[in-house]
Amino acid sequence: MDSTSVFKAGIPGYTVRRLQPADAGRLQPLFDRCADYAMIVDGEPFSATAADDIFRSGPPGRPLDDKFIFGLVDARGEIAGLLEGLRDYPEPGAWWIGLLLLDPDVRGQGVGRELVESFAGYARSQGAGSLMLGVVEENRGAYRFWEQAGFALVRTTEPRPFGKKTQAVHVMRRPL
Repeated sequence: MDSTSVFKAGIPGYTVRRLQPADAGRLQPLFDRCADYAMIVDGEPFSATAADDIFRSGPPGRPLDDKFIFGLVDARGEIAGLLEGLRDYPEPGAWWIGLLLLDPDVRGQGVGRELVESFAGYARSQGAGSLMLGVVEENRGAYRFWEQAGFALVRTTEPRPFGKKTQAVHVMRRPL
């Protein structure tokens, strides 16, 4: 996937573009505004380097070339959301959504649903057969969101550490 790859989302007032490490300074304020999500998952706010870190991290043994971070950019050029993931993970033909993060001011307006639907179409056009993701057990609202977006439970992991918390993860899949 080249650095100009992007998918179109029919969200009035927003565009989607592929983010690069140089965008970290513009992305960090989104992490700061989404401390509520970090508290659910990790029991602590995102770090001051969360935006830098997301560009450098991935599953062990996987090239970062297969990773993508798309930003939802508003008319002022501010990043109001991101969708981060990895193609062909955890298996060929599956694309893993590692993080969907939306500014609290845009949640509940159908923006997340449209972003996911647009991304699903993009992934399908790129050869993906399914989308997968994990939801920590305490994030019941996210679990409901993903169920309504067509994802179904595949399995639940043993509890594992996340920051100051230990939680099981509900692994979900949506066929494309």
